[in-house]
Amino acid sequence: PAPPLRAGPIALDPHDRAALTGGRRVALTVTEFDLLEFLMANPGRVFTREQLLDAAWGPGAGAGSRTVDVHVAQLRAKLGEGTPIRTVRGIGYVLDVC
Repeated sequence: PAPPLRAGPIALDPHDRAALTGGRRVALTVTEFDLLEFLMANPGRVFTREQLLDAAWGPGAGAGSRTVDVHVAQLRAKLGEGTPIRTVRGIGYVLDVC
């Protein structure tokens, strides 16, 4: 099994598909989990919305780039303050390394 991923207060267990922040379990949708897992596996790297669409929804899924914005907003709300997902204006998103 893949080892757990960590970023700041967030721990992600890809094997159990479990997310924790500050020790509390957070319920994520399949897409939210996939998006967070991709960002956490590539900390410090800036991704365009299109790259994130391909990673979380699959190539050619047909979802619009605003879909990424909505899911990132939902992740931030669920994970709470201190979420290390940062918007890079005009480009996309990055998971900041603490």
